[in-house]
Amino acid sequence: MNAPNWPRIKEILDTALRRWAAEHNREPKLKVSHPGGLSWATKEELATSAPYELQLIETNKVGNGRATETNLIKILTRNLGGFRRMPSRGPYLSTGEIQEIVDWIDAGMPD
Repeated sequence: MNAPNWPRIKEILDTALRRWAAEHNREPKLKVSHPGGLSWATKEELATSAPYELQLIETNKVGNGRATETNLIKILTRNLGGFRRMPSRGPYLSTGEIQEIVDWIDAGMPD
């Protein structure tokens, strides 16, 4: 199976944000809630996002089978440090969606 590409990863994250907004009856405040930056308008923005000074996708874990060690995958699957699993209070990404993100990172984050 081929790894997903960036448009598919963006779709997963955008859909998760829409599901969160529908569940909580409000738009999320990503910039206010995540000091230090959280964005995925582009692949580069996601790659450099570091909310709370926590790099989400560490470059040394890209393309080498270490995606599950990235802070992005950790925070999507469990609490990380003093921070709740994301998106906060759910609805959470499915196991399949998270696996697609893992596969994408492990494949070197293809466009």
